[in-house]
This record gives sequence, structure tokens and C-alpha cells, in this order.
Amino acid sequence: AHAIFTFNKREGANHAIKFGLLVDSKKVYGRKLIQEPTRCLKCHSFDSAHVAANCPQEQDTCGTCSGLHRTATCKVTDQNCYWCKNCNVEGHVAWNQECPTVI
Repeated sequence: AHAIFTFNKREGANHAIKFGLLVDSKKVYGRKLIQEPTRCLKCHSFDSAHVAANCPQEQDTCGTCSGLHRTATCKVTDQNCYWCKNCNVEGHVAWNQECPTVI
């Protein structure tokens, strides 16, 4: 059997995916039904409906360290120095599939 649940907020959906839901006193787990959201390669935002070609941000933001430079020119290689500009947490890059803003 299949069921589709919708949530009003991303946080609730992320929690249900990560920890499951109780349905008829049974714990069930789910997955995302839709394709991953589009990410702007200039500002690395998932929350906007734009791509790099029409990004409103004037300067590039690095997807690795969140610095004001292109990701391709980033010199950061230590994962402990990675900084996600989407969730403002160190330790992962902006395109990490386990980032709370992406799940």
C-alpha cells in the first residue's frame, strides 16, 4: 500500500522523512516524492526560483565555504572548514544531500 502525505512546512516533512511517522500504531518511513529542487549555482540558494543566469545576487557565493568567490576557485579542502550557506552550519557543502534544507 502507498500513502502520500503533505506538510505545511519543510521542517515537518524533513522530520517525518528522517524519523518516520506513526500510522495506525505502526512506525512507517517515507521518502520524497518529487525531484530535488533546483539550486542556483551562483548564490547556491534552493529557496528561490532562479538559476545562475538570472541570479539577483551581484557576487558569486562559494558553495564550499560560503566565501565571496566562485566555488571552482575555492581553496578550502578541509571538510571541517566547509560552511553551508543554506543552513548556516559548518561541516558540509551547499549541495550536500543530507543538508536539512534539502531533505
